[in-house]
Amino acid sequence: MIMRHLCKLFFILMLAASQQAQALTCTVSALPVAFSNYDPFSNTPSDISSTVTVTCNALVSVLVSYTVKLNAGMTGTISSRLMTSGSSQLAYQLYSNAGRTTVWGDGTAGSGIVSDGYLLNVVVPVVKNYSVYGRITAKQNVKAGSYLDTVTILLTY
Repeated sequence: MIMRHLCKLFFILMLAASQQAQALTCTVSALPVAFSNYDPFSNTPSDISSTVTVTCNALVSVLVSYTVKLNAGMTGTISSRLMTSGSSQLAYQLYSNAGRTTVWGDGTAGSGIVSDGYLLNVVVPVVKNYSVYGRITAKQNVKAGSYLDTVTILLTY
């Protein structure tokens, strides 16, 4: 009799644990980092900022923690990101701080990541905005054109 009750209790606890794991959802979205027209003769770098948004929601109160990582983009490396226009390349970088000293990457090559954590209440979504700061280095000898890159955001929670 006692064993049957212990088995029921174990099953209920396991069910509650699995429901809690499935009761949390987080999503990530971002506004494009759209630089203005680049002047290759300017001594000043071209700076811009944008926003990465993480939204988390839970069906039960739960402590959530996550990391937000950025990959290197379609060409280049995390330490040297590149936008392309045909065969031409334009170096740029993405940072997690306004001083543009911490490269926002995946934690490799000296790059940083964004981490956060907080208590989620039942059915009350939490929206967190993280600024991303972009910079195109000054005095790059490039052809005129539309330069593009695609950076993937990885949200791990």
